[in-house]
Amino acid sequence: MNEPLPRFATESRTGFTAAEFLRMGELGAFDDMKVELIAGEIQRMTPPMGGHSGRQASIIGQLWAALPDAAGRLHGEVGIAIDAETLVGCDAALLVDTMTERRPLRPDEIVLVIEVAETTAARDLEFKRRLYAGAGIANYWVVDGARGVTHVFGRPADGEYMAVAVVPFGQPLAVPGTDAAITL
Repeated sequence: MNEPLPRFATESRTGFTAAEFLRMGELGAFDDMKVELIAGEIQRMTPPMGGHSGRQASIIGQLWAALPDAAGRLHGEVGIAIDAETLVGCDAALLVDTMTERRPLRPDEIVLVIEVAETTAARDLEFKRRLYAGAGIANYWVVDGARGVTHVFGRPADGEYMAVAVVPFGQPLAVPGTDAAITL
């Protein structure tokens, strides 16, 4: 009769850690796809569509022009390690201090996260909003190309943002932590 194999402490875990996910990426496991790690589960993301890259470049360009001292503080297409089993990507982030290390950002290093939502508005406005608020990320913008507005979230508390505004394209957006503003 076969005896059961001994159980190891790691056998109860069903997902991947952020460290394992990053290592798989370094080894080329995700070279042909865009993925995020959510609660230990690898999730495929929809490839950016239409005007996404142009809008992302415009936002980063405007932030760069408005914040000439932002070298090392302004990042595009960067990963955020929410916790040991969740690592997501964002379209742009403004950091508290300069960072040159090659690693995902931590929530406490971030002043502002920006998502460009050409086709992902529902996910960015619901799931990612709660994720970022729960992690304590101070400010979050969802640039909603379909509606021509930017959803502005601030003051996270208890997994939600207490300050919420909708700014139409063409109106100035105050850049958190600075005296600058940009107009999308």
